[in-house]
Amino acid sequence: QTVIVVDDQAPSISCPAAVTVSADLGQCSATNVVLGTPVTGDNCAVSSVVNDGPESYPVGTNLVVWTVSDVHGNSSSCTQTVIVVDDQVPSISCPADLGIATDAGQCSASNVVYAVSASDNCTNVVVECSPASGTTFSVGSNSVTCTVSDAAGNTNGCSFTVTVSDSERPTLSCPADVTVNADLGSCSATNVVLGAPTSTNDNCGVSTVVHNGSEPYPVGTNLVVWTVTDIHN
Repeated sequence: QTVIVVDDQAPSISCPAAVTVSADLGQCSATNVVLGTPVTGDNCAVSSVVNDGPESYPVGTNLVVWTVSDVHGNSSSCTQTVIVVDDQVPSISCPADLGIATDAGQCSASNVVYAVSASDNCTNVVVECSPASGTTFSVGSNSVTCTVSDAAGNTNGCSFTVTVSDSERPTLSCPADVTVNADLGSCSATNVVLGAPTSTNDNCGVSTVVHNGSEPYPVGTNLVVWTVTDIHN
């Protein structure tokens, strides 16, 4: 008589705990991840314990299937979670401080364009500057702050200065020439009414209008120089 005893009992397996690791520096994945060791058992004997984990785990949640087999070909599986976190801040580089002149006839510089470079180990990044490129800047020192963010919520920033200078001269139209008679019994004239310049103009603003005329004016031709100065000298 033959008595055949069959082992049809599957081995047991308990997966290692979930693993959370950071992505390798400059990469969007993690290598050399230590998974740990599952706990296994069998009524006869375990033959092999293997997993299907890759060499490189991408950022995100990865599932690793462990499989245990016994000496009689029975097997069981469990699943372990490997979470790879992107905690690397993106890089950002602002331009050097900018110095520009006002637009002709304006007290500002329009459409000021600048470029900011940024990169990340994983994804395309979003760069935002305040004020944005193409903005109109007023005369003086203007601060620009730029930030970059990646898909994982990591951020970085930089800043630079846009200095707008007013180098445009004001304009001036002198009063009309004045002809007066010498004062009675004198070879000069006093109380001469010079009038006022017919127009003064500046892209930002006029500060002062002065002249160098001084009485008395001797008989003959006298030159009076008028000078207009704007608010930026």
